[in-house]
Amino acid sequence: MKGILVITALAAGLPALAAPTCNAPQVVQGNNCTLTAALGWVIAGLGTDSVLTEYVPPNATGPVSFQVTALTSSLGSSYSGYFGIKISSLDGTQTQGPFTLSDIISDPDIISPGQMSQTRITQVCWDPTCTSAAPAGAMPNMFSVQFLISTPNTADINLNDLQLTVRFLTADGRVNLETQETALRTNSPYSIIPGINLGATPAGRYVFTGAAVNLPYEGISISNLNNPNSVTGTATIKDSGGAPVATASIPAIPPGGAVGYLVIGRTPGDPLGLFPSSTVLPAGPDGVFHGTLEIATFGQTANGQLIVLLQEYNGNAMLNAFVFHSSVP
Repeated sequence: MKGILVITALAAGLPALAAPTCNAPQVVQGNNCTLTAALGWVIAGLGTDSVLTEYVPPNATGPVSFQVTALTSSLGSSYSGYFGIKISSLDGTQTQGPFTLSDIISDPDIISPGQMSQTRITQVCWDPTCTSAAPAGAMPNMFSVQFLISTPNTADINLNDLQLTVRFLTADGRVNLETQETALRTNSPYSIIPGINLGATPAGRYVFTGAAVNLPYEGISISNLNNPNSVTGTATIKDSGGAPVATASIPAIPPGGAVGYLVIGRTPGDPLGLFPSSTVLPAGPDGVFHGTLEIATFGQTANGQLIVLLQEYNGNAMLNAFVFHSSVP
């Protein structure tokens, strides 16, 4: 997110450059092809941090610009108060910020072929001193970030050039769990996650041995980016044969908002549970349900973005699950 300033001077009297040819869904802006992309699950603080990596492969024909265009809390555009982040060096020796969107948007990163830039995000801030608690209803350490990737050559734009490593830290700052996310761009009405694994019954679902839960469980995040309207939806758990076994509603997500849930709540009335804790699923011989989770969403526009991510926790390990995006269920 910390970049260098590039100033281009056009000689008077020279003919204007022809606009480039850009592959959809890229958009021509001036002499560049541009693509809006997003990272929908960034966490920092409360025992977590995230490392953002921007990389341009050596076969690119020239530099690529990464411009942050949105930095949004889980409350989305309904929240108008202070929102910023702190960043630090990877070794933790230098910390800067907090920075708001207005600080970051004026400082794009220009990355040359074969080079990379990394930024460690350590804390989400709700006031300039980074000491105030999050507002009611907000996820205090979670946000979404939107980028404009820009370069004259359409072939040089690759969503994989943006990568996010989400890390969970021990009390003394060591990494305990981590997973990686690449940038996404989708407005598919159906997001399908095959191969989910969940404790089948309430009695065995969140039983601990030491610090680890014995049976696997899932956490899901949904980000509503670039849509002018709130988005709602349904979540359906299906068995391995495709038959529905449980359905839940997804509360409205405001424009620019991001929400995160445990797929199944821990206790009755758990506000972080998408499905209630009483949910019973058909168990395999190992006491675990093995099936598919389907997210159907309503309200996004053709040019909007809706990012669905799922993490599976299994003992002391975490997996960032693969998500199929589809126009049909």
